[in-house]
Amino acid sequence: MTLADIRTRASQRLNEAGTPVYYTAAELTAAANEGLRFFCLLTLGLETTQLWVALAGFTFTHMLTVFPDWLAPLRITTSTGAKVRPATLADLASLDSNWIASPGAPARYVSLGADFLGLWQQPATGATLYVTYARAPVALVLDTDVPEIPTEYHPRLVDYAIYRCRQGEGGQEFEKSLKYFSSFLDGAKHFAAYVRDRNRGSKYDTTPFELERYDLTKLVGGGQ
Repeated sequence: MTLADIRTRASQRLNEAGTPVYYTAAELTAAANEGLRFFCLLTLGLETTQLWVALAGFTFTHMLTVFPDWLAPLRITTSTGAKVRPATLADLASLDSNWIASPGAPARYVSLGADFLGLWQQPATGATLYVTYARAPVALVLDTDVPEIPTEYHPRLVDYAIYRCRQGEGGQEFEKSLKYFSSFLDGAKHFAAYVRDRNRGSKYDTTPFELERYDLTKLVGGGQ
């Protein structure tokens, strides 16, 4: 399904006969891209491995300044293939009371917030690391652009676009759109379960958020 297909289907289901009038093409495109980014954040379904040269003496780095499409770390290894293992701040404090300024080859990392990543130990002359991370999708811009998520989940972006456009109306129109948001979340939950099993099989450090454990009626209402 292309961006043009997503816009057309969302427009038709918004009672615009497939030709955007009240909801412009730009608004529908923005809604589709928001849904795509949200889907990838919930599922961690897109990944890449990139070279990272950690600067000498630096403990913490905002990874979005290194990789602009960063979402979450999955695995970090050294140039020799040794794994840099995940840890908590408490773990590092117990390993080394001066861990925040301890020179040596990186052996542990701690991930905080959206993109704040710290290394222990800190390379004195810099270190070459290979970082596998969950990434954000490439934005849909051209009519012929195709979302990077599996084809079977493309209709969920139509659902999200409808829900997102209806937010501006509020009231009953927005309430009626919650079923589309619920459908979108069902798709994300299904794909996230697959990614979770895949990541565990690959012995990655991070798995997707478990939507199954969240009470979705708080978002979409018990009647949806």
